[in-house]
Amino acid sequence: MAHAAVPTASKLSHCIPDLPSECKFRYTLSESNIAGNGAVRNSQNPPCETIVHYFWLCPRVQDFWQRVSCFLQGIREDTSGPVFKVDLRAVVTGFGAWARKIPNADVLHGLAVWEIFRARAELSLDGKRLDGLAMFLRWKLSVIARILHDFYYSYSMIKAPHKFEKRWLAVSNWWYHFDPGDDELDGKISFRNESQQAAGRLHHISQYHQQSATDDDTNAPAAPANPPTVA
Repeated sequence: MAHAAVPTASKLSHCIPDLPSECKFRYTLSESNIAGNGAVRNSQNPPCETIVHYFWLCPRVQDFWQRVSCFLQGIREDTSGPVFKVDLRAVVTGFGAWARKIPNADVLHGLAVWEIFRARAELSLDGKRLDGLAMFLRWKLSVIARILHDFYYSYSMIKAPHKFEKRWLAVSNWWYHFDPGDDELDGKISFRNESQQAAGRLHHISQYHQQSATDDDTNAPAAPANPPTVA
């Protein structure tokens, strides 16, 4: 089965204001030929999907973007200016226009577009159909994971906390709070208004990775007591 290439921002930009023919691509497994039981219906002429529908016009995707818009507006500490709302141009060009209003706007946008592509791929390949809410919740979890990863990596691995601060702390917001603690290993990130509070303590993460490395060494096959010699 031929797979369509992942649309890039440059390709998406051609979709504004009109959609030229080159922005269309065919895909064999789509929503319209997935049966209710998850089986694939036979189709000699698979439907022609457009990038605009894929990333914007699909009702599930519209619901997802609306939830992302409300969430990002809600976490803004600086509410001056217009209300944050994702439109087609923001989907195509990114959230760069809001870089001073929301933290790490490029990553937030990239992870959102990825969730759409991921959900459509899951539908085509496995018949797994996520609605807008499920896509949104998974997007938030992926953002949390990205923040915690950047926190651990910047503070512990490369000893460059300014990289984390530049990405995630340069713009104040109401969603997460960073407490540097008394030393580098006592830093803490807490997220507000989550059903499961996600907090990252650097020393806990460090201990986890150290324990994982120890477990890997323990589970590794033991070297023979008297290794054979090669003549």
